[in-house]
Amino acid sequence: MTSEAVAMMRQFLMDRMTRQREQLGEAAASLRRFVNDPAALDAAIAAIQADIDENSLLDSPAGVADRSLLLNVQMAPWYSGPEAGDLYWPTLRERLESGHMTDVVPDIDRASTKVVAQLSNPNIHNLKKLGLVLGYVQSGKTANFTAVMAKAADRGFGLFIVLSGIHNNLRQQTQVRIAKDLGLASGRWVSLTTSDGDFVNDPRHSGASQLRPDRPVVMVIKKNQHRLQGLKAWLEETPIEVRRRTPVLLLDDEADQATPNSARGRSERSAISKLTKDIWSLIPTGSYVGYTATPFANIFMDPNDDEGLYPAHFIIDLPQPDAYFGAERLFGREPLDNDHEPESGLDMVRDIPDAEAATLRPPTSRENRETWRAEIPPSLKEAVRWFVVATAIRRARGQDDHSSMLVHTTHYAHPHFVMREVISNYRNALVSGWRTGRERGLRESYESEANRASTVATEPLPSWSEALPHIAQVLDDLRVIVDNGSSVDRLNYDRVGPDGQPVKEVVIAVGGGTLSRGLTLEGLVVSYFTRTSNTYDTLLQMGRWFGYRPGYEDLPRLWLQGSLADDYRFLALVEAEIRQDIRDMEKQKITPRELGVRVRQHPGRLAIVARNKMGAAQLVRVSYAGERLQTFIFDRSVAVARENFEATRDFLAACRRAAELAHSTKPPRWRFRDVPASSLLSYLRRFSVHPDQSSMRTDYITGWIEEAVAQSLWNVTVIGSGQTTTRADGSKVELGSLDLGLGSDVPAVNRSPLKDSGQGRWNIKALLTHTDWFADLDASEVSEMTRQNKTPREIRRALASGRGQVLIYVVSKSSIPLSEASERSRVPMNAPEHLIGLGLIFPEVAEPTADGTYYAVKPDWQPELEPDDIDEIPPDNEGDAEAVVGAAAAMDEDVR
Repeated sequence: MTSEAVAMMRQFLMDRMTRQREQLGEAAASLRRFVNDPAALDAAIAAIQADIDENSLLDSPAGVADRSLLLNVQMAPWYSGPEAGDLYWPTLRERLESGHMTDVVPDIDRASTKVVAQLSNPNIHNLKKLGLVLGYVQSGKTANFTAVMAKAADRGFGLFIVLSGIHNNLRQQTQVRIAKDLGLASGRWVSLTTSDGDFVNDPRHSGASQLRPDRPVVMVIKKNQHRLQGLKAWLEETPIEVRRRTPVLLLDDEADQATPNSARGRSERSAISKLTKDIWSLIPTGSYVGYTATPFANIFMDPNDDEGLYPAHFIIDLPQPDAYFGAERLFGREPLDNDHEPESGLDMVRDIPDAEAATLRPPTSRENRETWRAEIPPSLKEAVRWFVVATAIRRARGQDDHSSMLVHTTHYAHPHFVMREVISNYRNALVSGWRTGRERGLRESYESEANRASTVATEPLPSWSEALPHIAQVLDDLRVIVDNGSSVDRLNYDRVGPDGQPVKEVVIAVGGGTLSRGLTLEGLVVSYFTRTSNTYDTLLQMGRWFGYRPGYEDLPRLWLQGSLADDYRFLALVEAEIRQDIRDMEKQKITPRELGVRVRQHPGRLAIVARNKMGAAQLVRVSYAGERLQTFIFDRSVAVARENFEATRDFLAACRRAAELAHSTKPPRWRFRDVPASSLLSYLRRFSVHPDQSSMRTDYITGWIEEAVAQSLWNVTVIGSGQTTTRADGSKVELGSLDLGLGSDVPAVNRSPLKDSGQGRWNIKALLTHTDWFADLDASEVSEMTRQNKTPREIRRALASGRGQVLIYVVSKSSIPLSEASERSRVPMNAPEHLIGLGLIFPEVAEPTADGTYYAVKPDWQPELEPDDIDEIPPDNEGDAEAVVGAAAAMDEDVR
């Protein structure tokens, strides 16, 4: 037996599995009769099986898979990864490696393998699976699903249906990207849609004639009622035996948009949601995979609806690439150590004063909007000037590529044209001034902005004198366009100039709904954004500034209102928590159906989605088991502060009666073990939490404790500051202390509030630190498990013996920002009284069954469009893919 013989046997086996649609055992039995080297065949079988097992259990990216289905032989792992004889993935990989994505190809390869490994086995007729892939906004989801398509095609999937948003421009962009990446023009694929034409049910390219095992078929379709009705009819007209033997991959890009039901009544279905489900019901063999960066609506579909699209079989969390700029990197995160403040994020966010934002807000009535006029405010002038300067810096660096600025102030269409006019007038004024020697404004923009995010730069910063020669050409190239459903001159990065050469766009795009989801703005440098939303998903999707900025990482700037920036800081936490839940549940082997009972509503004033889109999501049960909650919004009322102080002293006195006190001085900690839940319940009923912290509703928490863990024991830890706090100039800060009846005063911690905390409250953004997870546990045991890369929940599960933990902080009334970076976002507290901060780490308990009686929150979420949002399903004014018929027919002749 030689390695060459094993490799040959492997290729034979893979070919039979792919071409003959056989299981590994069937393919092995078919070949065994003809081989002279059974040892080589056995080695090849073992190697393929080992790869299948490994790919089904990859640690990265994290995912949640329905492991219970492995008991059924039909659902066993099947994908062994790329093989030597593959056709489609090697072609795509070569194309990716030849472009600017060379460095991330290994990540794309690994992540897409994990996804394909979770798809249904294409060699088993009538086998279907439902899944969800979580990416990040503007993070390269398209690259992942084109790789999934290529690898799935190599294993025999025959039809690829890509549902690509609700707008023409996003569908067109996705079609162009897929056509380029997969080489649809090569003749190895058949595409039933084009960049200029959406799907139409034409008898000349019926399913019976197009669906053949020797070539995969692709269609990229808008989520539009007319288009989906055509697809449904096309599938219905395709004979069932053809559909059964043709594995289908239904890829739903922007899966949280329009796919989940948005009808008011439970028995009703929104048109697109119903059509999508009808289409899925017509696919006897294959997989549905939703792709989204905002999974709330999909996770909270009804998991008990057997006819729905809930991701019952797997959820995969794509890793965040190192070069990606997301909400956490831009806006900040919670602290990692006890005595440090939260990170403030990158110095890229600029403030739009509320008064200026108000001048850009058009009237709500249609009649008044038609006559509305605007003036360009100082902040928008500042943003435009920096866009010109930043583009010149890029050109001085040799980056002669597209450069874009986004202006998004309203979802109404007509005011976009008004904004284009005022911005164009300002651009003309800049040109005129520049030609007459007035460069002061642009030079001041360089001097004030160019160095403010230098820590993330990968290219040297050109001096003003080096950027100066490029300014005139940038101004000449600069166009201001409107991209909405009414505009003609839309964003187009494939324009060709009179000389036949590609145009490198320098463009300010004014728009609304069409720019707020899915669409990529090439070379996005500046975003000017006053549009807001009350829902997580809409806010995240509107963040077109998230993504990659190769070679100009230090140049992007965001002009936002302060309250909106705070919302994005909060959403960075929401994202991290959801993804951590998914990673943790994979390690626990919890199925996606159980994921629905694990996710809780998060704190803050934002709703998850619009209130009038509740639907089946009401059925989701939410448990506090294993969760970590904290108070970070404090009432300014002296009475509330004193009431919480008295409640805390009484609670700690009860702890002293029930348990022995352990005290350490370095760092200062007071610990009680095995405090009964009854004492905690009494404390929580007295403790006042600010109503804006919806996740810390004490009536919900006490109800859950009574129902789920009434007999539980809790550890209580009082945490004091263990460091001398100093200002940037070295002077000492007197934070004070508080007598909580523990024998010695508790030193207060520094937690300065955000500048825009809101009326009548202080928002410190984060109270707890990473080490608080383990404050009641043996430090050496925690260190050992940390060295083993165990997660906080795994450590508590192993060491806490089923106990929860109560954490009590004294927050200093004299808290101040301690660094220059903090001073940009925080202010001194100057409170009349020290404040009590409370953290809760709930015990890990077995989840109650669906029929059990336990306290649960029914969250107020469902997808995805706000009632007055322009993202309502737009009219379909795109042409039909007529030209593709002839191409497909010609390809038929070539094949014959």
